[in-house]
Amino acid sequence: MTKMNKTYTALLLMLATLLTCCTDEQSGPHAEGTLILSDISCKDVPRAVVKTRNAIDSDLAIEILASDGNVYRGYQYAAGEALPDKFSLIPANYTLHAYSENAETWESSNGGLGSAIYEVREPFSVQEDWVTYLNVQVPMVNYGVTYSVPALFSSWFPTCEFTVSGGGRTCPITASQTAYFDPASGNGFRFTLHLVNTDGETYDLETQSYENPKAGLIYNVTYSFASDDDPTKLNIGISYDDTYEEIVKEVTLY
Repeated sequence: MTKMNKTYTALLLMLATLLTCCTDEQSGPHAEGTLILSDISCKDVPRAVVKTRNAIDSDLAIEILASDGNVYRGYQYAAGEALPDKFSLIPANYTLHAYSENAETWESSNGGLGSAIYEVREPFSVQEDWVTYLNVQVPMVNYGVTYSVPALFSSWFPTCEFTVSGGGRTCPITASQTAYFDPASGNGFRFTLHLVNTDGETYDLETQSYENPKAGLIYNVTYSFASDDDPTKLNIGISYDDTYEEIVKEVTLY
């Protein structure tokens, strides 16, 4: 081999080495993609108030989990804590964990009535030099119970006390309150109504039950007069998510 050929061969080897190094730098372990949380919010529930801050619900804690289930690069933020505009991640599969921080204490909040809790684990993947946008609706994982009576009910019954129980808890509530329960804690919920009319006569309606409530719903126990001019008979039903179920027709009070 001539001296010139040896020189060309050395140059080609050097060039091949440089190309290999460049390729390794671009596609190696340091190559990253970008994640942007464009909208992470609590799923709308009738009668539930959702407070939002920018596109991320301020009631939600956020974690980005690696495939082993551990928090990746310390990407863990408490509810209301400022989040970065974007996250740099190596190409891989991840899980976004968004959740209410009161998951362990929600039953005792609001004077024992409980509160709504939300949680989701949303898998996603990141590719090199790509931007991944996440839009996630975080569902409520417990359910609520409230009640309503006719507009003029207090004219006949100035004392009206509603009690609902489920999962080992008993909650007296007003018509403006909601009690929350875990759907996995027992066989549905039970409820009753205690009334005192204008003559001081007391009526305790028979306890009714509702089986297999679903997470993510607010169940409104509705009491209505069986007829407009007769306060002695009530219809009892439950409404939720644009659905009405009749529980008892024409309960006779007296």
